[in-house]
Amino acid sequence: MQQRLTKLSPHSVALHMALVFAVISLVFMLPFTFLMSAMAPNMPDDAGMPFAASGVLAFVMPIIYFIFTYIFSFIMALLYNLLAKMTGGVKVTLESSSD
Repeated sequence: MQQRLTKLSPHSVALHMALVFAVISLVFMLPFTFLMSAMAPNMPDDAGMPFAASGVLAFVMPIIYFIFTYIFSFIMALLYNLLAKMTGGVKVTLESSSD
């Protein structure tokens, strides 16, 4: 059965997208942090300073990703709602579950 997706809840879309991106960035930042921390002692004093702060980045980056992804996903959902009024929305095919 084909239906049209004509409206998105901006907060719901933004929250889910932001959480997904925050978790993904945390997954990628943790190995990166361990790698950078392992390299810091082998660097000269001046060059090793950015590497020493990599532990902080592992926890700051997911927060930054969450904030910016929330903002831009919220805007995207608002734009979708505006454009869906003019275009009719996206066609989706749904089927009923036999559970």
